[in-house]
Amino acid sequence: MLHLSQHTQGYFDKQLEFMWAGLVLLLVVSRVPYTFWTNKYMVSIMYVINLVLLVAVMIKGHSAQGAQRWLALGPITLQPSELAKLVVIFSLSAWLKNHPVRGFFDVFKILAIMLLPAILVFKQPDLGTSLTFGAVFLGLSYWSGATLADILVLISPLISLILNALDKQWWMYFICGLPIVLVFVWRVFDWKWFVRILLIAAVVAANYGVGVARPHLWGLLKEYQQKRLTSFVNPYDDPRGSGYHILQSLIAIGSGGVNGAGLGHGNQSQGAFIPERHTDFIFAVIGEELGFRICAMIVLAYSVICARALFIAKQAWRDPAGSSMAIGLLCMFLFHAFINMGMTTGIMPVAGVPLPFLSYGGTALIVDMVAIGLLMSIYAYNPKEEKDAWD
Repeated sequence: MLHLSQHTQGYFDKQLEFMWAGLVLLLVVSRVPYTFWTNKYMVSIMYVINLVLLVAVMIKGHSAQGAQRWLALGPITLQPSELAKLVVIFSLSAWLKNHPVRGFFDVFKILAIMLLPAILVFKQPDLGTSLTFGAVFLGLSYWSGATLADILVLISPLISLILNALDKQWWMYFICGLPIVLVFVWRVFDWKWFVRILLIAAVVAANYGVGVARPHLWGLLKEYQQKRLTSFVNPYDDPRGSGYHILQSLIAIGSGGVNGAGLGHGNQSQGAFIPERHTDFIFAVIGEELGFRICAMIVLAYSVICARALFIAKQAWRDPAGSSMAIGLLCMFLFHAFINMGMTTGIMPVAGVPLPFLSYGGTALIVDMVAIGLLMSIYAYNPKEEKDAWD
């Protein structure tokens, strides 16, 4: 029989309480028309309240591990940055209902809605949630009408930043190749030639400027964030420092094999060698104790959730708000699962992103379950079109 430590038992009991609360909210939200959340008055109220909560966290929030993310409201402790994900998705869905992306500059209107919450979350600091906003923004922009060339332009500064940090020669290749690609594919039929050339020159200049300014932009990150973002490239450079998380995670997953060591019998997890084993690195614990088979089932489960969200988005095509909301929730789940499992297996930087439904955290669990309820509501209120039967 598995005996839980008092500390672990406390986590379990708290998470179980949040699970029941989340289940109730899931059922309630699934019965409420999703259009309630995209009503312009409701969206405005939620957006303002969320901004107030994010500012309140910076003033009176609780800190843990260098981040100030939690806010006590009486007996309840909230993480407003988690709630901000849903509020941003609601806000963008409400906007896109009447303002689809018909040109490149329309995406900046979407960006403007997302930018203020993203900045407030980044200042906590919460890099993982800030990046989640970026994933939702890009996904919704593409779904609402932006082209792949538009997306390339939007992410090109980030690519320049990464290439400049890793290899300046490859960065210069990218800078030289980018205008050639854009000349042929970027809004060929919508813009006159001189407008396209001028905009392409501005994009190239922006990419060059970002690369040159990289040392200064790097300084905007906290020291622990810098180490997290660089350690995954070669964790053996600092095995007792910044690379410790990834190395211990890889050891745990590798030792689990196909069947795992058994629940509660993992040397790395039970010996507390894995940092944040109940939150960011829960997947490493699963890999060690339950093995590859259960890990594969978890990956399959997330794949099913994302596939169903995409199916629901396509089914709700007649209502841009519902379709956009489903895509926003898809991007949130996909980004969280990919980044979290990627960082525990050493292919992505450690970004502090929770694993949906599995990482410890009451607010995150409730948000995940409410997201499922929202998908159910979109599905229920956008029934399939019935095909004409043959006579």
